[in-house]
Amino acid sequence: ADDLGYGDLSIFGQKVLCTPTIDQLAREGMIFTQHYAGAPVCAPSRAVLMTGQHTGHTEVRGNKAFPGIGVAPLNPNVLTLPEAIKQNTPYTTAMCGRWHLGGELSKQTPFDRGFDYHFGKLSSDYPNKVGVMIDQLWNTDGKHVPYATYSGLNTEPLYENGVLFDLTSEEQTMRPINMDELVTDKAVRYIKTPRQQPFFLYVAYSLVHAPMEYHEKYPIPKNDWPERERAFASMLKALDDYVAKILIAVEESGQKNDTVIIFTSDNGAHNEDHDVEFFDSNGPFREYKRSFYDGGYRSPTIVRWPGVVKPGSRTNHLSAFWDVMPTLCEIAGAPIPVQTDGKSFLPTLKGEAQKQHEFLYWEFNENIHKEKGHYKQAVRLQNWKGIYDINEDRFELYNTGRDISETNNVAPEHPAIVDQIRMIMQQEHVPSKRFPLLKDER
Repeated sequence: ADDLGYGDLSIFGQKVLCTPTIDQLAREGMIFTQHYAGAPVCAPSRAVLMTGQHTGHTEVRGNKAFPGIGVAPLNPNVLTLPEAIKQNTPYTTAMCGRWHLGGELSKQTPFDRGFDYHFGKLSSDYPNKVGVMIDQLWNTDGKHVPYATYSGLNTEPLYENGVLFDLTSEEQTMRPINMDELVTDKAVRYIKTPRQQPFFLYVAYSLVHAPMEYHEKYPIPKNDWPERERAFASMLKALDDYVAKILIAVEESGQKNDTVIIFTSDNGAHNEDHDVEFFDSNGPFREYKRSFYDGGYRSPTIVRWPGVVKPGSRTNHLSAFWDVMPTLCEIAGAPIPVQTDGKSFLPTLKGEAQKQHEFLYWEFNENIHKEKGHYKQAVRLQNWKGIYDINEDRFELYNTGRDISETNNVAPEHPAIVDQIRMIMQQEHVPSKRFPLLKDER
């Protein structure tokens, strides 16, 4: 999911909205209570998922676009998750949904980077088939044109295997704008396609990312909520239904007992065209998307694997997106790439002894208001959470075991822990020309 908060799912504590399918998935599988996304915003988080490297090492560390290329692409010399899975295995790979890691001009599309099949959105920075930049579509009065209503143009640049996908007039009107219903249909078709070899499928939804757009197929009864919150509820309802279609397809194909399903979100709850507090989308955590507090990247994560994962189980194993690559490689029987910063959590899924992380590390250069230049680093060290604001030379330290909402800064009381975390920050950051972090790199 995209921008789905830890508190948006009823199985994780949501009190108003219902997500029955995802709840059932959790009851049949394992909930990860301490799983972190790769970053508190989209592109770098997806880069971490696809490379198994944290943001101190991976190529893409922020939402940044370049003329003629679009969003920052992956490093061509680093293996992607599907490329790693396919090494010395019979696996075939597919992706349906939003990529956001390089487009048609970058040679870093999903079809270029290990997916045998891809359908979906690359990013909204690419020219469409008539040469009009998507972000340059404006009315004469200076207002931005809604994506799916600009007459005569394909304003939803979707691609299938690297080729622009022509939408029908009916598909052009589908909501929400990111075409997740169509993405689901393609994913279901892929799952049901007969094949001899095992497969890896990555479904990257754009729900519940802004803008908030009411979905007529998923109505919410009239009430006193603001319209944008009714739209959010409708979008969440749609997401839950799309997940149901995926699960049904797996079962109808006869592959349920042989299929591992991981459900997660690319970062924490968003506050864009939607009030994060209205439904308590961030749950017990502080702040939201783009924040370095846990509300920014604590991710609601569920794993179902019949016969292996104990139904209705929970784990507080400390894990993150960069652990997905080694985990899936180990499951598939592929060698784990040396590039990864992750540790396989397969032992946790099996109920066996698990190797723990010494620490988790992140870096980023925005704040919750999308303003650039707010350079920060963060480290989880057991229950300790350190956040360093580079420009202000301010260090915060929280004991997440006692203070899950990160409200009590105890840095002055634990100078040895602060020094230890500072050393980790120094050793884990590799300078990046595209995403400079420290003052002497800018």
